[in-house]
Amino acid sequence: MTTNGQGNKPQLIIRRATEADLPDIMRIERDSFPSPWSEWGMRAEITHIRERIYLAAILDGKLVAYIGGRWAAGVCHIATLAVDPAHRRQGLGEGMLLVLLLHLVEQRAKEVTLEYRSGNTPARRLYQKVGFTHLRTSKGYYRDTGEDAHEMIIADLRQTQRRQELAELAQQWQQWRQRHQYELEIIL
Repeated sequence: MTTNGQGNKPQLIIRRATEADLPDIMRIERDSFPSPWSEWGMRAEITHIRERIYLAAILDGKLVAYIGGRWAAGVCHIATLAVDPAHRRQGLGEGMLLVLLLHLVEQRAKEVTLEYRSGNTPARRLYQKVGFTHLRTSKGYYRDTGEDAHEMIIADLRQTQRRQELAELAQQWQQWRQRHQYELEIIL
């Protein structure tokens, strides 16, 4: 873990991703996935602001993680989440996911979905930890490896019975902030 120039806590900024972030995002994308998105495809996602939401994590001035998805009619599908291999196991993926989920709740989302590769146990654990539940499995979905895709969901975000779970999400966020002790700034 790095620290900012003042020798204090590491400075973490979570903000909207921009086209200028594309080189760093593509570097992390290639280091993280067996079949990375194309630069053209990622550029289209990041710059299509109206129906997409992409966030970047900047740790002490360096882009080290990103998360993004498609957003329409109250439903968000998280399409990607990646952390630079040199900065994994520092809570960045969880932090990014919590920031995005809390933002979606604030925006009155109805549900959030995502999928992960069957071999990605850390992803499954993270998604379950923040409240996603299994929706369905698509056999052989990933053509590059033949792995299954497991789709997960947080549904009914607007329902009264979900309020307790949403309060728990906010608690998880506070606990995350205490555990990781970043000097944090969120710009959405």
